[in-house]
Amino acid sequence: MMKSGRDRDKENKLRHRQNTLRLAACSNLRIDIMVSLKGGKKPLSELRDELEVSSTTAIHALRELEKGNLIFQDADRAYALTTIGEVIALKLVDFVNATEVLKKHETFWLEHDLSDIPLQLLEKIGDLNNSILLTDTPTEIFKSHTTLTQVLEDANAVKGIYPIFNLEYLTIIEELVKRKRIDVELIVTNEVLGSIEGVVETEEAFKKFLREPNFTLFAMNIDDDIKIALTLTDTVFYLGLFAGNGNGKGNGLYDYNRALISDDEKALSWGRELHEYYRKKSNLVELGY
Repeated sequence: MMKSGRDRDKENKLRHRQNTLRLAACSNLRIDIMVSLKGGKKPLSELRDELEVSSTTAIHALRELEKGNLIFQDADRAYALTTIGEVIALKLVDFVNATEVLKKHETFWLEHDLSDIPLQLLEKIGDLNNSILLTDTPTEIFKSHTTLTQVLEDANAVKGIYPIFNLEYLTIIEELVKRKRIDVELIVTNEVLGSIEGVVETEEAFKKFLREPNFTLFAMNIDDDIKIALTLTDTVFYLGLFAGNGNGKGNGLYDYNRALISDDEKALSWGRELHEYYRKKSNLVELGY
């Protein structure tokens, strides 16, 4: 039976896709070449030395990429990405970074609930590649807690998402607002807001603190409590999650013993985007104390 034009088009698209994927993603050397050229054109000698391969090996990979129209050789015989290659290289960098951070902290991701991380930020999870996993140990049983308190004490600005209530952290933030006059913007669940209001009823000092002009409090207007705890200062990203079982479901318990921390600008930007996402789903709390 003769194939229809639609079937032939479908086969051609599939073949082109497979060829491009094979070229761009099925060889570590070709991936390394494209990622390297993302920084600008380079001669063979520079690529060879940077990637620590022989000229023969490099030339073979380069010719395959040229054949796929992902790179070209200019008049000076330097190699550069084509316009298509530039786009694919960007995606390769995202893929490589995502793979590295997911494998580097594999147990952390598998054992926590990721369901409340927005899709657009899951797609950019590679931005957390330069993060460190803090884990409590038998000799440092409060390592995560101690690190977070130090992060807060050193902050010159704080943005936070808090689905859990911790009076010690709130007290540190109170001192920062009063003593250092830093800007603080917190997003809390309605349950945490109730706990804060309970403290206000017994602690008069908190009333003044909550009315400080550089302190802003938002309460989420979504029904379910979220499973993300974020502390973001001017220099540090700190992310805590609730326990999960590897299939997207959690048990409702926050993991106080493990967290990701980073001072990398990409992680800070990722955290700012996460905070902004949930701020748009929250209402400003009018404190009439």
